[in-house]
Amino acid sequence: MRQLQCLLLALGLLMAAPLAAEIPIIAYQGVPAKFATAERFREFREAGFDVSYHNYNSLTVSQVVQALDQAQQAGVRLIIHCDKVYANPRSAFPRLKGHPALFAYFLEDEPRPKHYNEVVGHLQTIRRYDKQTNIYLNLLPDYGPKSRSSLGITSYPDYLRQYAALDIPQISFDHYPVTKDGLREQWYSNLEAVRQESLRTGKPLWGFVLSTPHNVYPQPTLATLRLQCYVNLAYGAQAIQYFTYWTPEGKEYYNGAIDRDGKRTATYHVVKLMNAELRPLLPLFDGAEVTGIGHLQKIPQGANRLKKLPSGIKKLKVTGSEGALVSTLKKDGHQYIAVVNKDYQHPMTLTLRTASQVVQVTKSLQQSPAKEAYTLPAGDILIFKLK
Repeated sequence: MRQLQCLLLALGLLMAAPLAAEIPIIAYQGVPAKFATAERFREFREAGFDVSYHNYNSLTVSQVVQALDQAQQAGVRLIIHCDKVYANPRSAFPRLKGHPALFAYFLEDEPRPKHYNEVVGHLQTIRRYDKQTNIYLNLLPDYGPKSRSSLGITSYPDYLRQYAALDIPQISFDHYPVTKDGLREQWYSNLEAVRQESLRTGKPLWGFVLSTPHNVYPQPTLATLRLQCYVNLAYGAQAIQYFTYWTPEGKEYYNGAIDRDGKRTATYHVVKLMNAELRPLLPLFDGAEVTGIGHLQKIPQGANRLKKLPSGIKKLKVTGSEGALVSTLKKDGHQYIAVVNKDYQHPMTLTLRTASQVVQVTKSLQQSPAKEAYTLPAGDILIFKLK
């Protein structure tokens, strides 16, 4: 059956599991091995996810193939992490590569500089047997000098450059900005650094959203999810990743979308609502070129003030303690701006005066005349098409 599937796929007669947009919505700690059934993957898909990553070290290679088959039935794709694949790569990789539900092979999460040679060796093994399938690598965040020192990072841009040089098509990093004490301001400087490396290499930025409370991180709300999703997109992210879908082991983790026993929590419904809101908007950001990013009112360290209004915008003023992020984008010959309320606790007012051709673009990508004043909910986004 698997050989027939691969043959039909090669002939274009069998489509891979569909993604609603090229920007995937990924869950780190998605569906675990013992729950890897079509039914649980359909539940995962219903929550708005496209791609599931989980450690499948407990499975044999044959069972990994079965998990891929189950995911395919639900229209879900998998990032595969299984040590048994690397124990016997000559026989394992031919059974996996080309599977319609295979999204990527897992390489490493948050490698430190001292892990570089180990990561390279692992990468070479994968590429020896499969030169086409994507490889997943996620990098450390920059939480400041103390954090960098403890991780052995002397220069965060050098750390990014070292790993971005590898044969991996994206630059993924996790930074969880919303804490019980407020917003980590370093988030924006971290985004700036990753964006600069993305521009230098031409590799897309992949960002993260925190959806499982633990340690200093509070219960997610629609506003905190909005802020993280929309700021990442405004900075050019070409994948939205959630940590996590399934609640991880460890007493510090609680109330993920699905608990450890496989039951839905209140978080499941908040995440599902966020993804339902996000999904129709993704085609606008898919492949869009971010041509400028500026902040209004409160300027985070390492970020830039919006110095010049985009063409067609004659006045743009916001009120609120955190201010706004303004991103200018080009897509399909058109120019847009995205305005994000950086406050995840309070609404923001926005007043503007525009040229006659400027229109608002709704989250369902419908166009309507631009108004002179808006109230933007906490963490939310407004989009305008300039020309």
